[in-house]
Amino acid sequence: MRTVNCYLLAITLVFLSVGEASAQSKISKEKIESFRSYLKDFRIDNQIPSLSVAIVDNGEIIMLEGIGFQDHDAEEPTTENTSYLAASITKTFTGATLLAMEADGHIDLDEDFTTLSDWDGRCEWLTTSGSIFGGGTLDNGHEIPELKCDQVITLRHVLQHQVQGEPGTSFFYNPVVFGRLSNWVEENTDKSWRYWMTKYVIAPAKLKGIAAGWRDPSGGEVLTHIAPPFRHASEQSDGLAPSVLPNTELNASSGIIASAKALAHYSIALDEERILPAALRDTMWTPAKNGEGNPMPYAYGWFVQNWHGHKLVWHGGWWPDAYAALLLKAPDSGLTLVALGNTDGLRHEINSLTSAQIEKNPLALKFLEVFVKKS
Repeated sequence: MRTVNCYLLAITLVFLSVGEASAQSKISKEKIESFRSYLKDFRIDNQIPSLSVAIVDNGEIIMLEGIGFQDHDAEEPTTENTSYLAASITKTFTGATLLAMEADGHIDLDEDFTTLSDWDGRCEWLTTSGSIFGGGTLDNGHEIPELKCDQVITLRHVLQHQVQGEPGTSFFYNPVVFGRLSNWVEENTDKSWRYWMTKYVIAPAKLKGIAAGWRDPSGGEVLTHIAPPFRHASEQSDGLAPSVLPNTELNASSGIIASAKALAHYSIALDEERILPAALRDTMWTPAKNGEGNPMPYAYGWFVQNWHGHKLVWHGGWWPDAYAALLLKAPDSGLTLVALGNTDGLRHEINSLTSAQIEKNPLALKFLEVFVKKS
């Protein structure tokens, strides 16, 4: 087994040759090199054995980095095909899928979600389990309204995380309820959730290097490239220990398994209107307003916020002690950041259950400061 010093310092960089793309991009090589250098330190500082990062500039991948190793012995270098559980980035796929299904008349987002066959029992469990997703008080003292099981909650409410208290009046990120959207769709159509997501997102975008859950019959090659998960372990000499592979079943909340390159192509497909027409894509990135008339920090499967005059749309992904991910777009600038890692070192320690503050993530902030100009 190689020593920890070898493990931390021996870094394998995989750089996609982007001669033509770089020629078209207005971003300087100096900025790209500065960010690449930052990534090397970021990976070590945050104990991420395998880190994959992509940057898109107006439809072109201008950076594709595979940094580190997929295994504990530093024998399997990260490559451009290395895949990860993208966790809640799956919700962005769900937003596009459901909006497209509604546009084609398959569903109505104002239909009653609570007709789901197991909702009564599941809601009762959630409100009595002590889970914050049933209501309660966050560590910072923020009061979360109780989830009420005896009132109508629409698909739209669930998709926009507006299910607490009086549905449609406030935002609270509730992945447990959100995940059941796929069950509702399967009960109310004759097709699987994988079928609909493939039909409306994966197929029209012609995505490769992606699997819709580990049971995806077309995703076998992707599964062979998974970077196994690790957890931070202070009792180990190198601070890392192998972790258990999380649940990789596909549902509305999670299940997408992908490489950074695949998610970069997903972002490009969104920009090029191959998944949704521009008007519907803009709807996907337009949040509703709360009871006071202020925009909420979440739209249809995406967090939405403003940073120094720039609209940002984004989503993180997190499997505790296993994986973390980030998909950040600055649509007005044509820029996208994708980052995936096989520990949860990418996750930022802010309360994203009630707000959108992606600039609190150091990697996201560095990207914004280097590539997205302040207005």
